[in-house]
Amino acid sequence: MLSIGINGRSIFRQLTGVQHYAIEISQALCALQPEDTGFTVFAGREGRSLPETGMPVSSGFFPADGPVRGILWEQALLRRMVRKAGVDVLFNPGNVAPLFPGVTSVVTIHDLAFLLFPGFFSRSFARYYREAIPRIAARAGAIITDSNSTRDDLLNHYALQPGKISVVPLGVSPRFRVRPSGEKLREIRKRYGLPARFFLSISSFEPRKNLRALVKAFRLLSADVLNEYGLVLTGAGGHVFADDGTAAEISKLESGNVITTGYVPADDLIAIYHLAAALVYPSLYEGFGLPVLEAMASSTPVITSDRSALPEVAGHAAILIDPEDTEQLTAAMELIATDSGTRNLLVERGRKRSALYTWEDSAEKTLAVIRSVAD
Repeated sequence: MLSIGINGRSIFRQLTGVQHYAIEISQALCALQPEDTGFTVFAGREGRSLPETGMPVSSGFFPADGPVRGILWEQALLRRMVRKAGVDVLFNPGNVAPLFPGVTSVVTIHDLAFLLFPGFFSRSFARYYREAIPRIAARAGAIITDSNSTRDDLLNHYALQPGKISVVPLGVSPRFRVRPSGEKLREIRKRYGLPARFFLSISSFEPRKNLRALVKAFRLLSADVLNEYGLVLTGAGGHVFADDGTAAEISKLESGNVITTGYVPADDLIAIYHLAAALVYPSLYEGFGLPVLEAMASSTPVITSDRSALPEVAGHAAILIDPEDTEQLTAAMELIATDSGTRNLLVERGRKRSALYTWEDSAEKTLAVIRSVAD
């Protein structure tokens, strides 16, 4: 019996990009239920009090939430828990891992934003990642990336063997394909104060997400479109991110044109996708870009960037723009607002594109990587 441990530090936290991946891939791995393999998700004290995840969880006495306590738990206590449980391989889905895990380790590194755009993060966060990631990558038995783009970044910046890195794309939950009831949609529209028609952004409030440019592009829309459409920014900020100037750009618009919802639970987010006229995702850099697929699965047209992993994920099912060309972004939004033929074509292509990505497939490929390094 192969015993696989899962580093659950990223699972029991507010659901953002990496945390979303961590819980989805962990649940999908456990759902495979291979006869010759067992899974244990290791967590800090918070793993005891949160809702049932459907996964076998082993919670410690020390909390793993917050940056400092999380690092202490991951680097000191997780190793003891893994050793005591007799784990053969430790899977780390959230970029970081114990430097000395005591067993073979597999780590998913989602992107190198901390290295390529250090000014976008707090100094302490960027410094920790710059020092830890190369060591973790060097000592790991295998590395998983979400895209060929991130794989190339790793090979370009670190002395790693190509054969050590496997590309395993993310999946999209089938829940996004099901349109919520009219009652649910009305409830969500009222709860968040959403306008009748709006462009949607789903991202954390960090500089590389390019929200400042998005707000500026929205401000440059024609009067007819600007009167008819709003802009909804959904996502949370955080202490690890630098100020990106988005608030200052919003202040240049009339009150009510731009709505910021803050963090939105997953069930509400599905409804917001279905209500949106389009997802606008002009990120400067992504290791994958899961909101692109989620929007496509929700039959929502997508505008996104022509760089990093985003063209790889979107294919020909989105409008690709230069994220640093504000006029180009404005033109793409105008096209979505005024051309029903373009909207319908993007919806059709998006449905087909998103159907290629499932969490079950991601889990099967991840398990194959883990098994390949098991003693």
